[in-house]
Amino acid sequence: EVIVKASVALGLYVIVDWHDHNAEHHRDQARAFFENIAAKYGHLPNVLFETFNEPVHQGWSNVIKPYHEHVAAAIRKHSQNLIILGTRLWSQEVDEAARDRVHDPNVAYALHFYAATHKEYLREKVRRALSLGVCVFAS
Repeated sequence: EVIVKASVALGLYVIVDWHDHNAEHHRDQARAFFENIAAKYGHLPNVLFETFNEPVHQGWSNVIKPYHEHVAAAIRKHSQNLIILGTRLWSQEVDEAARDRVHDPNVAYALHFYAATHKEYLREKVRRALSLGVCVFAS
């Protein structure tokens, strides 16, 4: 909380992130955590939420998406700020998520990449996601 308050005081944006590659095993804890943070800081426009950092091999439609919907519902009780949604395979399958999106007007799909190694194939995934009308956020 000290970091959030100090960053906000400086006018910086803050991403409150649930950094867990298997967050689906802690969905109720994540929901309670984000509901608490959203209640405290969700009124501040520069506080963003990233609910599942780098899912690995879980399925999008049957695991990751329902997890995001569960946690986002708690955030939305207190805040309409941006929610960044981790996508399958270390947040690289943004095109898959765009084809089966979370229905919320203020979400973006997380993209994580290494510029030296992730080249055209990942750019193409981003182009496909953008062509489907979703927001992609490199976090």
